[in-house]
Amino acid sequence: MARNKNSNSKVSSSSKNKSKKKQNSNQNTIDFEKKTITNGDKTIPLNNKQIADLLYGKKFKLRGKNKKQKDLIKEIDQNQITFAVGPAGVGKSYVSVAKALELLANPDNNYQKIYIITPAVEADSSIGYLKGSLEDKLDPYLFSTYYLMDKIIGKNNRKQMQEMRIIEPLAYGFIRGISIDNSIVIAEESQNTGPSQMKTLLTRIGFNTKFIISGDLEQTDRKSNVNGLSDGIERTKNVDDIGFVEFTLKDVVRNPLISKILKNYSDK
Repeated sequence: MARNKNSNSKVSSSSKNKSKKKQNSNQNTIDFEKKTITNGDKTIPLNNKQIADLLYGKKFKLRGKNKKQKDLIKEIDQNQITFAVGPAGVGKSYVSVAKALELLANPDNNYQKIYIITPAVEADSSIGYLKGSLEDKLDPYLFSTYYLMDKIIGKNNRKQMQEMRIIEPLAYGFIRGISIDNSIVIAEESQNTGPSQMKTLLTRIGFNTKFIISGDLEQTDRKSNVNGLSDGIERTKNVDDIGFVEFTLKDVVRNPLISKILKNYSDK
């Protein structure tokens, strides 16, 4: 069991892949670009789950650092949709990302993709017009999620999974009319959604899919007082198969100074 000292939780993983092709210990040649594994004259196609398993290991296991993190892990396991609410530093984003990666590589289920979605709302300052594809435009908003993935499975593995469309971004403006099946959706910074965006997201859930929705109700960057995260929680609190975990300042697992700073802000 390996421990990442800078993380909010403990994980174990195998060595990182650094190339499009490699040979495993059984002398099988794996071509990640073509999604195949070759042994002698026999070439076998790989699905996304098998690729994730090969890239970052069969023994990947998330363990929460405190009760609330363990509660969140349990809620994600037991429900199709899980809300995680709380201040910065409690590890809700780290647990969400690590759990999604664990589920993807777990052979006991059939999740085939991870989708990441976050509102395109900027905190006070604007980055201006961005050129490029939709994915290029969304990348700055998804940086924190990619950063956590890099800490857990390595940047090379994360980028390779993006290239193979195993990890993909979603945009709230383009998800109407779709149904998301066989996937894990990580919805970050959800306090910056509006009620209609949250309704749209919640009703995209298909079969064999988990939604992990997190945010901090005290740090909304929306100009409107109407909040999609709190509205969504209120409207679904009596629905079966939807879980909820609320973190507080007592649950901060990063630098203890964060708790002191947030307390001073909340007192004024």
